[in-house]
Amino acid sequence: MYASSPQIPSGIRITLARCSTKLRFDAGSVGAISRFIWNQAILPFRLLNDRVDLLVCQNTDGLLWCSTPQLLVIHDLIPALYPDEAPRLHRYYKMVLPLMLRRIGVIGTVSWHTKYDLVQHYKLDPRLVQVIYNAPSADLADHTRDRRPSALQSERYFLFVGTFAPRKNLHTVTKAFASVVEEVGESLVVVAYPDQWMEDYLGLVKSLGLKEKVNILSGLEDGEIAYLYRQASALFLLSEYEGFGLPPIEAMSVGTPAVVSDSGALAEVAGDAAIKVKAHDVDATAEVMRNLSQDKAFRDQWRERGLKRSELFRWERTRAQLQEVLRQFS
Repeated sequence: MYASSPQIPSGIRITLARCSTKLRFDAGSVGAISRFIWNQAILPFRLLNDRVDLLVCQNTDGLLWCSTPQLLVIHDLIPALYPDEAPRLHRYYKMVLPLMLRRIGVIGTVSWHTKYDLVQHYKLDPRLVQVIYNAPSADLADHTRDRRPSALQSERYFLFVGTFAPRKNLHTVTKAFASVVEEVGESLVVVAYPDQWMEDYLGLVKSLGLKEKVNILSGLEDGEIAYLYRQASALFLLSEYEGFGLPPIEAMSVGTPAVVSDSGALAEVAGDAAIKVKAHDVDATAEVMRNLSQDKAFRDQWRERGLKRSELFRWERTRAQLQEVLRQFS
């Protein structure tokens, strides 16, 4: 493993090949440029020297030239389709990634929907793109690690986990909540780090008179996130686009109903185990909130469906899918 962090997974045999901390993702633009130069100019020779049989690139950081076979993992096309969210990566996805994909033997991605997008956007041979599903953290199953966030203001709440980016469509969820706030006992808990779109969202909350009903949390520990998932009345994620969409599966894995948009990767991953509405349908979303809040039988029905569906997304299955792909290089 080529990495700058001393932290490596336990329980499996890994040799850590230490790299400069200047290459880390949290080093910003300078780190990104340094990492690209290091990948293209230095890493190919290290691979030869270390007699590496296969290079697995987890974050589209593949090599433009390399005699070592590569498996490139692409989780989504957000930088290509939503440039405002990742302007630097947008240039990379537009100018560098197409050249790289011509030199990659196999591409891994996390949903059939993202595979279709990759094939269409970059004119790829579908046989080169292999789907390997994500899975929720196994730690979610251990409720003894749950910890209530100190800033949580309500016992009953609908939950959103994501960002304030327009693609996430939090505005629709919030407008729907505003229309039923007097009928339900829930607040709306939003888990998202501050970003360039947060002020716009706060303006919406204020204009809808929801300042006392919307609870924004960030910087949470794993146990706090697990608590929020487990105690929520339901999770809402009506994104316009996701590469996979992990929050609904995380919610379903702990018995919390999930509500997702009715197309794309979210609909694919959730299957028939989540409630689906059109991404921008405020009225339909409001009706779902009303039913989830007031009808226990309705809530329990989706709880059971979600638990069953989540069994399909386990790291054991992900590992088996990855091993099947890796056999192509043996």
